[in-house]
Amino acid sequence: MNFKRWLEKRQLRCMSRPGLPVNARVLGTELKFLCRSDIEVWRVKSAATKEAGTVAWIGEELGAGDVFCDIGANIGLYTLMAASRVGARGAVYAFEPHAANFQSLLRNIAANNFGGFVRPFSCALHDSEGVFDFNYQSFTAGSSMSQLGATRDGEEREFLPVVREAKLSTTLDRLVQEGAMRPPTHIKLDVDGNELPILRGMRQRLVASDRPRSLQVEVNQRYRDELMRFLGECGYRQYHRHDTADGLRQIAEGRDKELVAHNALFRPS
Repeated sequence: MNFKRWLEKRQLRCMSRPGLPVNARVLGTELKFLCRSDIEVWRVKSAATKEAGTVAWIGEELGAGDVFCDIGANIGLYTLMAASRVGARGAVYAFEPHAANFQSLLRNIAANNFGGFVRPFSCALHDSEGVFDFNYQSFTAGSSMSQLGATRDGEEREFLPVVREAKLSTTLDRLVQEGAMRPPTHIKLDVDGNELPILRGMRQRLVASDRPRSLQVEVNQRYRDELMRFLGECGYRQYHRHDTADGLRQIAEGRDKELVAHNALFRPS
């Protein structure tokens, strides 16, 4: 057995552990996390700095009664931040198809007593309904870069999945139409390269009279120009760009800024 396979089996055994309590104070609120991997601990400890622009956007844009959609929620860092802002009058919908991440997401929602107005979904969002291969790059809770319907990560690197799961997908438009969720006022979308199909699956929302007041979308090399064109056709304009701590490091090392994955903020024009 090679080292990677051994490590994945070890992480699978760790999934059933109760988790190490780690707190993070963000946006004036103490949030609780139950971490089962080093990656989760790192995510929590860097919550205020890894994506400082995302934290600022949530703090500036969200208020009591708003409806936040966190697509690519991972273990729930931004889900919980948003919940602390919108309160019980609002709602947070968190989408995370990775099984280990979803388990941590559930634990973290419960640990903060947000279950009354935070609703997690383990399905995948897409531009069509159906069943797709969800390709796991890693089993580890807190990991990223697993992919729906592809084996290229957000940096366009091919990977060999450790396992494939048959994952049900739907569209955000369908969920709103069927009353499974309230129309979102703000959307965060970060799925390591598959943002455009998900945006296409919410086109009706993006052109509706009560469409979201702001969007944060991760922009990768994949679909970049098409994504910008699509949002422009829906009547959204980019008003800000902010880079992650890792993105800023890449730019400082000389990488072309336009090739670095970053977060773009949009508002209706």
